[in-house]
Amino acid sequence: MDSGDGTTPAALGTRRLGLGQVVAQSLGTNSPVFNAVTFLPLIAGGAGSHAGAGGAIPLSVLLSAVAAFGVAWTLSRFSRQVDATGSCYLYISRSFGDRAGTAFGSLNYFSIVLGPLTPLIFGGYVEDFLGSRFGLHVPWWLLSLALVAVVGVVLMLGVSISTRAQLVWSLVSMLAIVAFSAFVIVRGLGAGTVPAHAPFDVASANGGWLGVVWGMLYGLFIFTGFESAQNLSEETPNPRRSIPRAMLIVVGLTSVYYLIVAYATVIGFGSDGGAIARDAAPLLTLAAPGSFGASWLADLLTVMLLFDIFSLTVATCVYGSRGLFALARDGRLPAAFTRVSRKRKIPMLGTAVPVVWMAVLVIATHVTAPLLSPAQEGTPEFMPVFSWIGGAQSLITVIIWGILCLGAFGWLRRRDSRPAVLVAAAGVAVLGTGGALFASLDHAEASVYVALALVVAYLIFSFLQTTIQRRRGQFALSTARLASSEELTN
Repeated sequence: MDSGDGTTPAALGTRRLGLGQVVAQSLGTNSPVFNAVTFLPLIAGGAGSHAGAGGAIPLSVLLSAVAAFGVAWTLSRFSRQVDATGSCYLYISRSFGDRAGTAFGSLNYFSIVLGPLTPLIFGGYVEDFLGSRFGLHVPWWLLSLALVAVVGVVLMLGVSISTRAQLVWSLVSMLAIVAFSAFVIVRGLGAGTVPAHAPFDVASANGGWLGVVWGMLYGLFIFTGFESAQNLSEETPNPRRSIPRAMLIVVGLTSVYYLIVAYATVIGFGSDGGAIARDAAPLLTLAAPGSFGASWLADLLTVMLLFDIFSLTVATCVYGSRGLFALARDGRLPAAFTRVSRKRKIPMLGTAVPVVWMAVLVIATHVTAPLLSPAQEGTPEFMPVFSWIGGAQSLITVIIWGILCLGAFGWLRRRDSRPAVLVAAAGVAVLGTGGALFASLDHAEASVYVALALVVAYLIFSFLQTTIQRRRGQFALSTARLASSEELTN
């Protein structure tokens, strides 16, 4: 293994990843099938008592897409200035200083590395699928551990292999779901029970505009993942072209995709937002016999969903491991995180941490479920953990995106060649993330404030720690290389 020694920064290897593989990383981390199945009912207002978007899910998704494009444009301009992995941490460092970058950047990457909840839901889906179709009863937690083991092996084979699989499965799955959604829309509108404009009418929302904006907390979350492309900048031949293009391509594709699926879901459920919110997987319900599909179609979508979860798990681990590597290279984490494999230049410890954590999370959730959340009939024992950590991740995503885009008004605006467009895009993103944060805290449940308190406590702790390190002379500036004027014009 090779590692940084304090004089020569550690590196991730040759620049071998093309635009297609960078797009694959973004799509894999976005997980379009998983998000469409899992988060549309949450946008509608599911799981909680708060009035959400209800039957106006497409309106909430549309506003989220506009804000997400503002974030993507802002980050694409950042990526033209800084050529290094660990994008979130480095961009905030340039905008607000290294201590702020360390605090918010480490919060972002730790939430990614310690928050892969996909093994939990994967085991639940497979357990239900095997039981209903084949009469096999395998505990969800064993199936989840099997996923973790396979993901660990794939990660050690290298990112270039995993991204190829991500791209194929993501595109095939998206095309299949769009085709099914188009069928639902044509058939649903043909019945004449729902006006075509209703899904984009704020009157269809349970809580009016507040409900629509509240739904943006999860609406923005379904776009997360596109920014993971930036963490491959040191493994891409021309990062200042490939990275921005990959992010904007993915946001564009997923915007169209989520709008079509959301519109089809509302039409298929007869604009009944309450029914969508109560359904754990409305897309699979529409594909079931007696609705708009058949048994084989429901099975096909389930298999695609499982592959999408696998892809998401791999991509999330890749994204998080590169972020930990960047933090360690600048001395924010122990130097052991800079160690990379000799052959494939994979960050070994950064890759091992999320894999080990996922295994521990699955086992701990199963063992402590009777104590922490007594099982209720019909409720999987992993659901309380999945819901709470998932909500906390959505909150962190909105905060991080808002801070990133706020930073664009200062350092980046002074260096960017198109400052007016940058300010407009960043402004839209700040308004969108700020509105979603405000709406999510309005009359929120106690668990939301607990998550926010933990986030604030972590940020304060990080600021205090780095302040002490700085006074002791143990806090160096980041190693990120800025683009030269010649590079920016190429």
